[in-house]
Parts: sequence; structure tokens; C-alpha cells
Amino acid sequence: MSEFKKISRNSFFSFLSTFFRLFANVILFWLIARYYGKEIFGQFTIAQTFAAIFVLFADFGLDILLTTELPRNLNSSNELFRKLLSIKLILTISSFCGMIVLAFIGNFSTQVCYLLIIFSFYALFTTLTNFLFAFFRGNEKFEHEAKVSFLINFGALFIIFILILFKESIIVISLVFAIIRIIGLFIAVFYVVAIQPDISFKPKLINSSIVIKKVLIFGMFLVFGNLYFQLDTILLAFLKSEESVGIYQAVFRLILLPLLITDVLVNSFMPTLSRLNSENFEMWKTVGFALNKFLIIISIPISISIFFFSEQLISLIYGKKEYIEAVPILKIFAVIVFIRLISETRGLMLTTSNRQKIRMFVVVSATFINFILNYLLIPRFDIKGAAMTSLITNVLVGLSFFFFTKNDTPNWNNLFVKPAFIIVVLLISILFWVFNLLNVWYLSIIPFAYYFIFTFNKLLNEPEKKYFLELNIIKNYRVVK
Repeated sequence: MSEFKKISRNSFFSFLSTFFRLFANVILFWLIARYYGKEIFGQFTIAQTFAAIFVLFADFGLDILLTTELPRNLNSSNELFRKLLSIKLILTISSFCGMIVLAFIGNFSTQVCYLLIIFSFYALFTTLTNFLFAFFRGNEKFEHEAKVSFLINFGALFIIFILILFKESIIVISLVFAIIRIIGLFIAVFYVVAIQPDISFKPKLINSSIVIKKVLIFGMFLVFGNLYFQLDTILLAFLKSEESVGIYQAVFRLILLPLLITDVLVNSFMPTLSRLNSENFEMWKTVGFALNKFLIIISIPISISIFFFSEQLISLIYGKKEYIEAVPILKIFAVIVFIRLISETRGLMLTTSNRQKIRMFVVVSATFINFILNYLLIPRFDIKGAAMTSLITNVLVGLSFFFFTKNDTPNWNNLFVKPAFIIVVLLISILFWVFNLLNVWYLSIIPFAYYFIFTFNKLLNEPEKKYFLELNIIKNYRVVK
């Protein structure tokens, strides 16, 4: 199977698993935001955000490390799995206890304290399941992750939807959220054994300084790489009100949908790029260039649409009256989406070429800058200050990735200077602006379709076109299986 066919197959299942997770969560958070109001939604998202951060500490880069190292060490996969599992268990238990302590010592309302305790169990089982997902990716068995993701996310959505109809409390909703994760963990274990029957779940202590060093580098990157994008919510919780968190998170949850594209493609390309970096350096650059091109092409219409139609989106999804303050925040995040999409590949190239240490230093620096700016701007500008801080931080991170990969990617920016491409982007932007003024946003589908036809025919080469036109994914799956 060719590299692009393999990536196409991986992308299909990665899309399904990420789509199941994000779509179900977006619908779930939308239901809570719309039917429980911004105060209760703020309480729920405070607990969920802290849970996500404690999951980061529990994961500590072990998932990424397992995903990238397994393709290089398939003959010793059992030993690698056991070594990383030993660290995973220590970090998971520590994070679980830390979140329980936070619930009791934090200056939160009683409702938020209860939610934090419930979400500590959610974090516990989520991080263990994520580790098994990394095992699937490292073995390029993305279909198993898709199955588990479907069961736990749509199972939770279905049950919680029924509970919302019966107007159950947010505490009951959160309990279901956590219990479903326990079921998902057991299902994931079943598939791990199916892939590797001789797998051992007995932890093995690490005595290699090289492995420990890699864990520290990947862990620092994962924690700080996500923290600088979520620190604003935490500081809003401490410096402002639960309502401010509710409005800000309403925007943040919308932005997760377009970022789904990044998750899908990065998860699909990572194992292949990691392997190619040691096997075929030129092919590594070729495949990386293709990913970068995909993300640039996709980022432009998405960001333009969010920017010009932010008011319509907020009004349609949440109701304009209660969430009117979210409109300018969404416009700022439209720019952030563009920056993250066009810079993500360069960060991935650092990871898959054993330069994760550089990426780690970039995001650690960004987190400290983000904290300082948020601390200064949130008290003065509230959620607008948090959004502007996020924009500034993401620009700095993107520029850093550009700088550190410029020698490997000398021609990657050529797409931005193609005259035909520039003209099409300008025309699309003008049309979207006009449609917004005339309040006929639904007509944007016409320039949207033309843009993708143009980019597909004029900017992609034949292997890249086949990536999108791969119609025998399921057939390939059966052959490989």
C-alpha cells in the first residue's frame, strides 16, 4: 500500500474517532449552554476544563511518545508499552488525587466543588483510555479507536440528551459523563488484546535515562502546549465570574469543530512521518509539504466564514440575547484558527524529526507569556482581554515554528504568493463581506464550492488528489487486516 493510501485510510478512521468525540461534545455543551444558562454552563465548563488540564498532566506526552516510538520499535512493542504504562499509572493516580484536593481547597462554589470531584473520575478513566488509543495509532490500527470513540461519545450524548429532556441536575449529567468513560476503558482493553494477544499490562520500571529524557520532553510539551490555549479559562474562573467563563467557553467550544481538521490530519500523518524521517528523508519532507498545503487550503474559507458570520453563528447556536458578548470574541478566534492551521505542520515536523525539545521550549515560553498577559488584561478587558492574549500567544508560537523549520521547508510558503490563489482568496473575502451585509449568509456555499474546486484542480498534484479521492478505503482496510 502506498504512503498516501495508508494515510488516507488512517485519516478516514481518525476523522471518525475525532468527529465522534468533538461532534458529541459540541452538541452536549451546546445543549447545556442553551438549556441551563450561562451560569450553570460556566460551572460545568470550569470543572471540565480543570479535568482536561489534569488529563494533560496524567498523559504527560506519553500518548504522543507511544504513537511515535511504536512504529520504530515494533519488535519490542510489549516492553515499550509496559515501561510507559508504569509512568502513566503514577501520573494518573497523582492527577486524580490532585483534582480531589483542588475541589476542597479551591475557592469555588459548592456546585463547582461537587462537579470537580465527579470530573476527577472522568479524568482518571479518560487518560487511561487515551493511552490505549495511542497504542492503536502506533500500530496504525485507527479503526479500533473509531469504534470506542463512537460508543462512548454517542452513548453519552444519547443518555444525557434524555436526562436533559427530564430536566435532571447538572450533577447527574456529569455522573453519566464519567461513568461512560469507565465502559470505554474496558472496551479499549479488549481491542488492545485483539491486536497483540501477548500484551502485558504489568508495569515495568524504567532504568533508561534516554527514555526518561524523552518522556520529560514530550510531557513538558503536551502540558504547556495545551495549557497556553486553556489558561485563559482558568484565570477567568479566578479573576472574573462563572458567567464570563460560560460566554468564553461558548466560543471556545465552537472553535473546536474547525480544529477537528487539524486533529484528524495530524493524528493520521504522525506515525507515517515518524517512520519516514528515519527511512526516507525526502519522502518525509514531501508528505509533510502535502499536509501543510492541505491545512493552508482548508484554513482560509473556514476562518473567513467564522469571521464574517460570527453574529449569525452565535444567534443560531446559543441565542443572541444571552450570548451577545460572544460575537466579537468569535471574530478574534477566527484569526486564531487560521494561525493554528497554517503552523501546525511545522510543529509536527519538529516532533517527527526528534526535535521535540525545541517545540517544548517554544510552548513553555508561550505559556509564561500567556499567563502574564492574561493576568494583566483580564481584569481590565474581561473576556476580550483573554481572547487577545490567546491571539498574541498563538502568533508567537506560529512564528517560532516557522523559524525553526525554515531549513527543512524552504518552498512551503510559495502557495501564499501564487497570483491566482491570492485573487481567489480576495474575491471570496469580498463576497462573504457582501453576503454578511445583505444577510444572505446561506449564499456563501457558492464561493465556498468554487474555492475548493479551484484549489483541488490548480494547487494539488496527482498523489495529493488521490488522497482525497481514495474511494476504496474500506477495501484497503480489509486487505491490510
